This record gives sequence, C-alpha cells and structure tokens, in this order.
Amino acid sequence: MKIKSFIGGFDKNISYLIWCESTRRAGIIDAAVDISEILEFIESKNLILEKLFITHSHFDHIKYIEDLKDQFPQLQLCGYYLQEEDFGVNHRGLTHHEIIPIGTEILTVLHTPGHYPDSICLWNKKDNCVFTGDTMFVGRTGRTIGAKSNISHLYNSIYETLLILPPQTIVYSGHHYGFKKSISLRENVRLSTFFQCTSEEEFMKVMEHFEKNRRI
Repeated sequence: MKIKSFIGGFDKNISYLIWCESTRRAGIIDAAVDISEILEFIESKNLILEKLFITHSHFDHIKYIEDLKDQFPQLQLCGYYLQEEDFGVNHRGLTHHEIIPIGTEILTVLHTPGHYPDSICLWNKKDNCVFTGDTMFVGRTGRTIGAKSNISHLYNSIYETLLILPPQTIVYSGHHYGFKKSISLRENVRLSTFFQCTSEEEFMKVMEHFEKNRRI
C-alpha cells in the first residue's frame, strides 16, 4: 500500500492519501487539511478516489468533508457505525475488526474509544502500519479532558488493542506532535512512559502528570 501524508489543518493535522498501486483505487484518512494539494496529487497519479475514512468526528478531522463531497459526490464516508455526527446517505458504518478493501489492499478496522467514543484506527497487516487518529501519537496518547472522553476506555484501547499489534508496526497518527511524523510501536513503547504502564492506575497517573505539565 502506498501512503502520502499532507500536513496542515487546525493544529498540525495530518491527512493521509492511501492507494493500491495495481488498481489505482485510493482512500483518504481524515478530511483534516485543505484539499487542493491532495487533489493535485490524485490527478498527477491518475488515482481513483473512492473512500474517505473518518478516524473520529472531532471538528478538526472532518473540516474539509464538504469540499471532498463537492469534488467526489459518490465518495463513501467510512467511519464508526455509532458516529457522533450525521454524515448522510454516503456514510458506511464500520464495526470493530471489519475488513475494508482499497483495491487489492486490506485495512482492518479497530474501534479504539477513549479520546472520543467513535474513534477508530485502521491497520494494514501486510505493510505493518496503523493509522491511529488521535488515539496514539508519537510519544503519547490522545487526551481525555474533552466531553465524551473516557480515560478507562483509552487505556483499554491502547493496551488491549494497539499495543498487541506486532512491535514493528508503524504508527501514522492524526497530528504531527512528535519529533517525527511516524514511529514503530516498539520505539514508541521504548521512549514513552504512556506505553510502559502496568495498570490502569499507573496510566492515569502518567496522564495526570502530562496534563499538569502540558505544552502541546
């Protein structure tokens, strides 16, 4: 699977264009940045955009949905089946462990609530990569201070869903908050106390310390 990242949006947001090289079928993960550069790239590669994946429905991740719908009226909007927002008739509700094709490439849906109830991650087993939205960043997790966030759910999503993936899996998150844009799970665990906890209580203490000293 081919991957191209685009940074912009509200707060160093990242949208990803993913595609199958053999069929030219493509999808976008999060409508979080101005679409002009994405459209130019799609045209330059002669890609066929058929899906938009919504990692969660916070405003900064869905800001440019209407722009994409104007350009691609048949675009399938793929998000968790219990979305916090109404995405209309083209919404395809996804469930935990559902398999979604992009041409000959395969994505597995992982429901990862905590930062937000409708958060999902998208795992490509073949190429050892996972798109984590705001559930996991380079060096830390997403925050849980907002409405509908839940730290217990986030702990389970991190430790029972994401950290059980192969350690060589590369994390592509929804914001460029770390010292680099992507990172392996192995390295993320090694460098960050967020991913070294042995209990939910310890995780909560790490999160509390982060919020008291937060700069980003």
